[in-house]
Amino acid sequence: MNYNMSIKNYVKDNIAAKTSSDSPHKIIEEILKDLVKNMQTLAYSLDHEPVISSIKSNSFSKSLTAIYILQSSLDFEKGGQIAENLFAIYDFCKDSIMKGFTKRDSKIVYDAIPPVDEILEGWQQIKK
Repeated sequence: MNYNMSIKNYVKDNIAAKTSSDSPHKIIEEILKDLVKNMQTLAYSLDHEPVISSIKSNSFSKSLTAIYILQSSLDFEKGGQIAENLFAIYDFCKDSIMKGFTKRDSKIVYDAIPPVDEILEGWQQIKK
């Protein structure tokens, strides 16, 4: 799946109602918010849902899709070290989500949420 198709599907399915403009800045903000929400849902469901759960599966899938979009949107040429650092943080989150899901360990997922929260806070400070 390529970036353009991923972002179109993600926006159409999850964020379109939340964004009143087509601003890429606003879309990234909503993806970051959605990532935090889905990581929290995944972590909670790891502790409270049956082994096979659609809530757990959906939040897992949506979290990984959001990370893919965020990583694919980085411009390494213009962003330099910042883009590399963001990619590494997103990679850490992806690994944590996959490990937490596989091991059914919510703590691994919960521990990966604060870096995304920090990125979101910084992103919200940027006025576009």
